[in-house]
Parts: sequence; structure tokens; C-alpha cells
Amino acid sequence: MASTEPDPAPEPVPDQAKARSTKSGLMWTSAGLTGVVGVFQLSRVFMDAGRYGALAWVGVVLTVLCLLALVAAYVGCARDMLTLRDRLLGRVDLFQITTVLALVAIVAGVLVPDSNTTALALLLPWGLTYWLHNLNPAT
Repeated sequence: MASTEPDPAPEPVPDQAKARSTKSGLMWTSAGLTGVVGVFQLSRVFMDAGRYGALAWVGVVLTVLCLLALVAAYVGCARDMLTLRDRLLGRVDLFQITTVLALVAIVAGVLVPDSNTTALALLLPWGLTYWLHNLNPAT
């Protein structure tokens, strides 16, 4: 027979300060990982710069601009100046903009010879932000 007594263990209460700290730490991690990807890509570019054609240089410039924008967005979120849900252009939020920037950086990075796998490394920080964006905020 089932017991009608209430469960003695109370529901855990989310710690808002710890949640903000964890979110901030993950955004700093995303910014750092994106920066590291940029450093690896640029180091490869400087080693093989003589072999690049015009299309590869367009890829380098686009990738660098997208990486700088991604790092700025992630740092803004880590410092609580922005959130991934902020609407920036009408109905488009920051997460959607960072998704487009990551895709452009990956595609442009593929245009750069010998940098394909480095560009794909951008999927890890984007995955962290995807997870953070889809978390339900604690009430």
C-alpha cells in the first residue's frame, strides 16, 4: 500500500548566484575557446601566407572579423552586459546572430587552405552557447 505521508525531502531550490556564476564561466570559456581557434588559424595563415590566393585571403579576413565579433558577444554575455536572448535586430536575438557568425567563420575558414579542422573547432563554443540559450531560466 502506498504511503500518504509527504516526502520529507524538500524540493531543491536553485541557487541564483551559482547559476549566474556558472553561466558566466561558460561564456568566458566560449570566448576563450573562440580566441584560441583564432590564434591557431592565424598562426597557420602566417606560416603559409605565400601560397594563398585572393579567395583564401577573403576567407582569412571574413574569419577574423567573425571571430572578433563572436569573442565580443561572448565577453559581453560573460560580463552580464548582454544575454543570448537580447533582441538586437527586430525579432533576431543575439544567439541567432552568433549562429550566423559562427557559420560564416566556418565556411570562410574552409576557404583557407589547411585550416579546415581549425574552423570546425568553432562548433564547441557554439555548442556551449546553444545549450545555455535553451536552458529554462530558474523562476
